Amino acid sequence: MANELQSLSVLYQNKLFRIPDYQRGYAWKHEQLVDFWEDLINLHEDRYHYTGLLSLKAINRGDVKTWHGDEWLLDIGYKPYHVVDGQQRLTTFSILMNEIVLFVCRLPDNVNKVDEDIFLGFESIKDIKAKYILRKRPPQNIVTTYLFGYEIDNPSADYLKYKVFCEPFGGSVMQTYSLYDYLLTFPRGNGLSYF
Repeated sequence: MANELQSLSVLYQNKLFRIPDYQRGYAWKHEQLVDFWEDLINLHEDRYHYTGLLSLKAINRGDVKTWHGDEWLLDIGYKPYHVVDGQQRLTTFSILMNEIVLFVCRLPDNVNKVDEDIFLGFESIKDIKAKYILRKRPPQNIVTTYLFGYEIDNPSADYLKYKVFCEPFGGSVMQTYSLYDYLLTFPRGNGLSYF
């Protein structure tokens, strides 16, 4: 990966990010979230938000054994990466993008529309989801792969998918003691609730 400034749209292009099992869980507290949110709100229109340095490690195809169900994206050209440093920022960005999408979809004018017919700027919600949040495996769209997450054997993987991203799930999710618990104390229905 290049050692240069990149936009998040370039960073996320055809990549799968996973937090390896040796990394600690999400640990940002309210203060860090408030600082992040205030940085975004106070950003001048002609400026960019600098998210900090990220350390990513490219993973060989053979090393993704615990990424069950995600191999289909590798088959179509996606590259797998471990997030060695920058997990807190990428997790926060993923949650923020998901909340923005939920907020826009719940606006009264959009309630009965499908993702292809809802736009944020010049991109449809379907395209935004596919670029930053998740991809559905064609043709039936039964398999959902999140572009950012934890390795499957990490309890935080299910927690992120089912509690934060609201993926339907019939089982139980092991509670993890992390900031996810704190984030979920905010009301969900109003969008951007984590910040």
